[in-house]
Amino acid sequence: MFNLAKPSLQPVRKSHRATPAIWENAAMNSEPKQTPSSEAGFIDEKQLLARLPVSRRTLFNWRTTGKIPCVRLGGRRILFHWPSVEAALLRHQRGGQS
Repeated sequence: MFNLAKPSLQPVRKSHRATPAIWENAAMNSEPKQTPSSEAGFIDEKQLLARLPVSRRTLFNWRTTGKIPCVRLGGRRILFHWPSVEAALLRHQRGGQS
């Protein structure tokens, strides 16, 4: 007999592409975890990707070309200051300066 009290844990397959409506809903419904760095306005790559509708490769290109500012801690950890990233993206937007 099956135990109906426990739900089965089936893996959820997520698409790597999302529509703008999904991005808006994700931004409104999810709040990033509060870590000491995020309290100071710094977020890691995963949190930045959750806020921006771009691929990981695009984020890498923006970081290496200097389009968005970042801070490297130690050998591998890279943090982004969200207000600075937002300001940099606004400066690079098409159609005008902010």
